[in-house]
Amino acid sequence: MTADDSTESITLIDEAGAERRYRLHDAFDVEDVHYYLVEAADDPSQVLLLRESTDGLETVDGEEFRRVITALEKDEVE
Repeated sequence: MTADDSTESITLIDEAGAERRYRLHDAFDVEDVHYYLVEAADDPSQVLLLRESTDGLETVDGEEFRRVITALEKDEVE
């Protein structure tokens, strides 16, 4: 088994309705918000940070992205 075989594979549907395959890299909480760090199955350099919301999953960017990634890097996540 390779490292890639042990990661959970998920399918996400984008706003245009296209299915895209990702590998779940990490799931964690920051300030009571649940986040998922995923990478594209066909291009590991494409990484997304997703946030759970009442409407489903939302892409995180900008200042929130920097804040959450910093917390992850400093191991300040649950």
